[in-house]
Amino acid sequence: MNILLTLRQPLLPADTGGKVRSLNILSRLAKRASIHAVSFADPVQDASAISEMNHLFDSYTPVFWKEAAKYSVGFYSELLGSQFGSWPYFLSKCNRPDFIAAVAALQARRRFDLLFCDFLHTAAPLLEFPFKPKVVFEHNVEYLLRKRKCDVESNPARKWILRNEWTKTRSIEAMVCRRFDHVLAVSDDDRATMRQDFDVDHVSVLPTGVDTDYFCPMGTGSQPGRMAFVGSMDWDPNEDGIGWFLRDVYPRIRRAAPKASLSVVGRNPSSRLRSLAARYPNVELTGRVDDVRTYLAEAEVVIVPLRVGGGTRIKIPEAMAMAKAVVSTTIGAEGLPFQAGRELSIADTPEEFAESVVTLLHDRSLRNSIAAAARKVVAEKYGWDAVVDKLEEVLHRVVPVGMASDRRKHVRTVRGSSQVYA
Repeated sequence: MNILLTLRQPLLPADTGGKVRSLNILSRLAKRASIHAVSFADPVQDASAISEMNHLFDSYTPVFWKEAAKYSVGFYSELLGSQFGSWPYFLSKCNRPDFIAAVAALQARRRFDLLFCDFLHTAAPLLEFPFKPKVVFEHNVEYLLRKRKCDVESNPARKWILRNEWTKTRSIEAMVCRRFDHVLAVSDDDRATMRQDFDVDHVSVLPTGVDTDYFCPMGTGSQPGRMAFVGSMDWDPNEDGIGWFLRDVYPRIRRAAPKASLSVVGRNPSSRLRSLAARYPNVELTGRVDDVRTYLAEAEVVIVPLRVGGGTRIKIPEAMAMAKAVVSTTIGAEGLPFQAGRELSIADTPEEFAESVVTLLHDRSLRNSIAAAARKVVAEKYGWDAVVDKLEEVLHRVVPVGMASDRRKHVRTVRGSSQVYA
């Protein structure tokens, strides 16, 4: 099968949950199909990643673009300007003629069996692209993610912008899901939302996978009272969740467990979050790290205190694969097929969340029981190869019978998780 793949950015380094998922799936798919990829890329910051991408796929075409840095003057200028258009900001900045032209040029040079768009970001600009079949991989229901953020926002100006963002996103996301030939979701919950809100039935689920050889118990002891959170801190839901945890949950934990400490592991924490964290004892914001496993290994409890989100959180099965007890909100664990009370703990109010964490910190037997059950279910059912088997099955259903070329080849194995969320 020959696949024209569009990506929001190079997949390396794998420093966000979305990139980890895409890299682990698509690098394995590239061993079974011929993939030619196109993505935006910064010519300076992504220089090494561009070289890696050329080794990963049969071909890779970068579309050079220097994105305005978040919270910069250029960022705010673009954000405000987009409020008067029909597209939300996060999609409008990807709707670039040079990106569409690069896809068209590649399609004109080769025969492809399908167009595979990773994330809504690359599907929306190609809504009218005259090619069939087209598949979009929706890692989140994007409008719902933004609506939830709007629901918890208290600042009137930001709430107005977020309301514009989610309402515009809903309209475009619905059009993409209806007009594309197939949609891939990451959970049964997301599939149900798409069916109900967008009136589409051509949706398949790709479950979240884990590299269980890489994420495994390390044999080193945890630190008493240590908690860890792993996630890209320049992703708004992560910052919101840690802010809520520090303000409303952490003080309760410290009163019951005075030696409790927290490591927040992830790239680009904002000055706002650093200032907040500095108010509380024993809170570490690491910034980017090369290997998150060291921090997970040291933790007695891994927390996922998200109030906003969509799709599924890779951070949870990765922690479970390392035999760690996880405490999450309902939204944090949404779409993941794990049993609350057996393989992880679920708590939504500050009081419940603090109580769940303290119980696990104090009860080693319970903590080890949950951790062992978590590791067992992830290792048995959620390897990445099984996810790619499912994807390949779906793609062969989408491509008309007899149309797909079946050229198998060998490419080097790529591990995409060594810099997760850094």
